[in-house]
Amino acid sequence: MIAAMLLTATASAQVRLPNVNCAAGKDARCTFKTDLNDYGTTGEGLPFALGGFEKLGSGFVDAASNALFVPLDIALQEDNQGAVIRVDLSTGDRTMISGYDGQNRRGKGQAYTDDRGQPGEAWDLGGVRVLRPGPDGSILALVDKGLQHRTEILRIDPKTGDRTLVWASKIFSDSARDDAPGSIRTIEKNVAKLDSPALCRGGGVTSLKPANTFEVDGTNLYLFMYNNPQGTGSGLSKVPLTGGSCTWISQYFPDGSSPVGSGNTINTLLPLILGSGKIGSEVLGTNGPNGGGGQVFAINVQTGERRTVSQLNTNAPARSVGKGDMRVGYLGQMAVGDAGIATSRYEVGADSFEIGLIDPKTGARSYGIAKTGTLKTGRDSSFTVVAAVPGTSKFIIAFDMALHVWDAKTQDSFLLSQ
Repeated sequence: MIAAMLLTATASAQVRLPNVNCAAGKDARCTFKTDLNDYGTTGEGLPFALGGFEKLGSGFVDAASNALFVPLDIALQEDNQGAVIRVDLSTGDRTMISGYDGQNRRGKGQAYTDDRGQPGEAWDLGGVRVLRPGPDGSILALVDKGLQHRTEILRIDPKTGDRTLVWASKIFSDSARDDAPGSIRTIEKNVAKLDSPALCRGGGVTSLKPANTFEVDGTNLYLFMYNNPQGTGSGLSKVPLTGGSCTWISQYFPDGSSPVGSGNTINTLLPLILGSGKIGSEVLGTNGPNGGGGQVFAINVQTGERRTVSQLNTNAPARSVGKGDMRVGYLGQMAVGDAGIATSRYEVGADSFEIGLIDPKTGARSYGIAKTGTLKTGRDSSFTVVAAVPGTSKFIIAFDMALHVWDAKTQDSFLLSQ
């Protein structure tokens, strides 16, 4: 039996952050320096900046343990270097929960024997993009090494760092027979029920590749499809957390047809979906690019009904939803918190931090800035919304390979972990 999700079970816990108010006075956390010697000085443990092409993705806050879990893709290449990092929200201390940082390794994937009889290990964290809380205190991670590779959803045991496959977009690329001793295909079929029915199908084609984000509840994981390959449809599909069949919840095509679900079709020039969140029975996403402006949309996981939550449509203003002169961005992640939906803007600036805030009830859009603290001079073309802090108006922002706390109410900011 799958337990209630981690965040649901700990929603009543109160998050404890450093007591910092940069508007009231000076504090070491109110100053942000980007010299290499400064990395690793705020909070103890492995720094996020390791001298390469590291990238922090979308994570989540576990209020019960007062911790943030964030994905760190280390090399941005087709390799096995990536990690899940736990950040203590009181101190900023960093601990590697699972993965490989180029020197240290924690946890293991799946050992197998390839078609040449050589040993290998599958299910690494190279290309880790998004984390969500999983069943029984586990962590779910989306891993994608690139367009020519499959997308994987891995389940991580935070106690050991060991990784297990929940779902993948296609069968493992290895020519060993399914019945060969140690064959990875046989292992995945047994572990994750990964066979043809488990692969997403659209337009008569299987092995559809989802967007690089996902959501989850106590029963299913939800995958955003964006017509890849062409002719397979866009929308939302689900896969049981116990493994098994991929099923469309909502599917539509560029010509307006919708075999599954109802509501408006959410079309863009290239329907990339890079950020997502969940409110009640709806999953939300941001899409683009679109000359008329990207949008925040919602799909009901029970009915498949689609709707636009917020959009400033400059090509057809009558089709705009919600008030405000800000166009919704699509380049970065989003997070849903008590202060609303925080995401990037469509327009980016080189010398200021401006975040997009959206009211999920009305669709109203507004700009958020940092009046004080470490993000006051941050470039908004370089930040990622990592997570919302439950029970507060605060969000955790990744900027210049460090984590900052930004308050949507006071517009103050400070350094959490570097």
